[in-house]
Amino acid sequence: MLNISISFNNRIFKSVKEAMEELGCQFREQNQHSVLVWTDSIRDADYFSNLNPWQVVNRIPCAHVLCRKASLTRCIQQIAEYFPQLYNFYPKSYILPFKNSAFLRALKRTKCAWIIKPDSGSLGQGITILNPGSEYPPDESLSVAQEYVDSFLLNNTKFDLRIYALVTSVDPLTIYIYRDGLARFCSEATGHHSVFSQITNVTLNKQNPELDKFEEISRLISDTFPRLEKECNADIKKLWSEIDNIIVLSIMSAHRYLKTAVQRDCAPSIISRCFQIFGFDILLDRELHPHVIEVNYRPNLEYHRGPERRMKVTMIRDAIAIAAPLESLQAAVEVRPYGWDAASWKAFLLNNPTIINQIEQSRKRAIELSKYELIYPSTGDKQKVYQSVLNKIDQLKADVLPGTLISTEKDD
Repeated sequence: MLNISISFNNRIFKSVKEAMEELGCQFREQNQHSVLVWTDSIRDADYFSNLNPWQVVNRIPCAHVLCRKASLTRCIQQIAEYFPQLYNFYPKSYILPFKNSAFLRALKRTKCAWIIKPDSGSLGQGITILNPGSEYPPDESLSVAQEYVDSFLLNNTKFDLRIYALVTSVDPLTIYIYRDGLARFCSEATGHHSVFSQITNVTLNKQNPELDKFEEISRLISDTFPRLEKECNADIKKLWSEIDNIIVLSIMSAHRYLKTAVQRDCAPSIISRCFQIFGFDILLDRELHPHVIEVNYRPNLEYHRGPERRMKVTMIRDAIAIAAPLESLQAAVEVRPYGWDAASWKAFLLNNPTIINQIEQSRKRAIELSKYELIYPSTGDKQKVYQSVLNKIDQLKADVLPGTLISTEKDD
C-alpha cells in the first residue's frame, strides 16, 4: 500500500490506473495537494513550471534528447570518439541530411543493408530499408541512417526486446532496470523480404493479414530468455549484464543536457522531483550481443493479453513505489496544505530529516519486493569506468542538437 494522492492530466493508460489502484493510491484530475503528478502524454511539453514545491512528476526535462533518433545518435557519437570500445553497441549511423554525402559514399562502398528512420517516427512508420546496391535519393527531412544489424533468429524469425529502464534521479544519476519486458517478433519468417519480416513493431505486424495469434508477435522476456538458454545455450546472466551496460551508457550520453534541464526546470528539493520510465528497444545480433536501436519517451503501456497485462501493471506499480514513496510528504501537505513556497518547503525538509529517512526506507522495501534492480551507480571497477565516462561527458560542450534547434552544418 502507498498512501499518497496522484494528480493526472487528461487520459492515462488503463494499466497505469490499475497499478495505482493496486497500490491503494487516491487519484484525481489536477489535484494541487497531490505529491505525485502523472501524465501519459507523448508530447514533450512543459510539465514543470506549474508544479508545487512538494510535487514530483513522471517526466524528466529534456528527455526528448535521449528519445529522438537524431539527438541520441549525436550524443553517442560525441562520447564514442573518446570511448569507442564501450560504445560499439550502437550501429554505425549518419544523421541526415547533414551527412548525406558521407552516407552516400558509405552506401556505395559497403556491402551491408541500411535502415533509414525518421527522427520523430514511431509505430514503424516512414522506415526505409536499403539493400546492398540500392540507390538513395537524398531529401531534406531529418532522419538517421543506420547500418542494418543482422538479428539473432528464433524459428528463423527476427525479434527484438522492449526493456524498461527507470530513472529516478538525474543528479545524482540513478537508474533501475526491470527484469522482464517484451520480446517482439516479426509476423513473417526471415527471407520473405517484406516489411513484416524485417520490422518488429507490434502495431505494424498486427496489420499482417496472415497473422494467426497475437502471442506469435509479442511474448514476455521471462518466457523467451529461458528458451534462448535451453535451445541456444545462451548465457542469460551475461546477456542481462550487457543489456544493463548499454542502457547505462546510453542514458549517460545525454547526461549533460538532462542535468542542465533539471536544474533549470525541476530542481531537487532535497529529493528528486522528476523521474521517467523509458522503453529501450534492444536488438540481439547473431552472436547474441545486444545493440540499442532506439529509446522510447513514453513506451506503450497498453496490453493485449493476460500475461502482458500482469507484467506491465506490476512494472508500473513498482516503478511508482520506488520513484515516489512519498507518504510522509503527503501527510505533511495534508496537515498544512497552503502557505508553502520553494524556500520554505526546502527548509521544512531540512529541519525534518525523519521524513527523508522514511522515504528512503520505503524505497528500499519497494526495491526488495520488485523485479527492479539498480544498475547505476554500480560498484567496483565497473563504477570506476562509468565515472570516468560520465566525467568526460559532463566536460563536453553541450551543442545544439539536431531535432531540437539545429545548428550543425551540412557536409559537402
